[in-house]
Amino acid sequence: MNKYKVAAYLRISKEENEQANSITNQREIINSYLKNKNDFELVVYYIDDGYSGTDFNRPEFKRLLVDIKDKKVNVIIVKDLSRFGRNYILVGDYIENIFPILKVRFISINDNFDSSYDSYYMEDIIPLKNMTNDFYSKDISRKVKTALKTKKLNGEFVGKSAPYGYMKHPGDIHKFIVDEEAARIVKKIFDKVLLGKTRREISDELNELKVLTPGLYKMKDNSSNENLSMPISKWNPEMVSRILKNEVYTGVLIQGKTQRMNYRNHKIINVDSKEWIITEKHHEPIISKEQFDKVQNILNKKKGYSSNIDILLGYLKCADCGKSIIIKKSKGHEYYYCSSYVRNSSCTNHLIKKEKLIEEVLNNLNIKYNKSYICIDEKIVDKYIKEIIIYQDKNIEIKYL
Repeated sequence: MNKYKVAAYLRISKEENEQANSITNQREIINSYLKNKNDFELVVYYIDDGYSGTDFNRPEFKRLLVDIKDKKVNVIIVKDLSRFGRNYILVGDYIENIFPILKVRFISINDNFDSSYDSYYMEDIIPLKNMTNDFYSKDISRKVKTALKTKKLNGEFVGKSAPYGYMKHPGDIHKFIVDEEAARIVKKIFDKVLLGKTRREISDELNELKVLTPGLYKMKDNSSNENLSMPISKWNPEMVSRILKNEVYTGVLIQGKTQRMNYRNHKIINVDSKEWIITEKHHEPIISKEQFDKVQNILNKKKGYSSNIDILLGYLKCADCGKSIIIKKSKGHEYYYCSSYVRNSSCTNHLIKKEKLIEEVLNNLNIKYNKSYICIDEKIVDKYIKEIIIYQDKNIEIKYL
């Protein structure tokens, strides 16, 4: 007697925590069902643990379809229809159309359904059960979405892990604390931009220093025991850019930038910035708001601004308002301006020509340290200068290290 080759399919989603639907319970029910069925041979278990039933984009289900095609199995057994899926349209299509064409027998134990002989049940009862399962999934999705939004509005972080540079607070997983080791790298990246380094130069330098990428760093300290995929092993300009553009480093938590289309379609879509949920002062900043804005100005390269990143920009400050200095082109020359003046005219311009400022800085350095520098480069600035104050009358004050 030829035996049926049985595939036992088990599934549970992340949102479900009922003991009745546990993988262990599903396995026991299926094993008990097969115990006295001599014409059935259990070939393999297919277990999608942590996957929604609203679509069939699940790794083990995909493997099951391949094995059906290769004729390794010809019977599918599930505990109940909800374990197979909760999208009543897709579930119905598989049971009523696809499996019969593939000559696959489908059995749902708790629903007392066997596709080999139960046509009445197929036509009338199964569609109703599938719709009930679909409505359940929709209701759960709505409740989870509402609960998560409430937490976000309350300023609670609901993601899996903290962003690079931070760790989840041991006493409150919805808050961050600074991860000093990673935070040093974040600060270094911002500082390098202000010193004139490009994103390519920064990524190359980090690779030369053998600094772990955020993904590898997270894998090294995976205290949450997350199931992590293999991360990128080398820094690249895009990786650096994501850090430079992430406002989280100023202490701001922004959530709700993306969302799933709906409970059936899990495609991720972008959300309009007006609907983002923003929590100010959520955690300790690694980068000051002033420094962050300064870097964004450099990255954005707004019209009229110099396309070259200037090595002095990170050191210049307005004597009157204390804000940063920016560089702007005009009539073939480059000038430094107070950023407050350019943005909203809340200060005077503090305008000084780039060549004049460099000449002044060189003269001051040569006199103070008895040197004979003829030009300024990053190493000189890094070695001697802490800050350069620019006054409205074009005088400067250098604060040395």
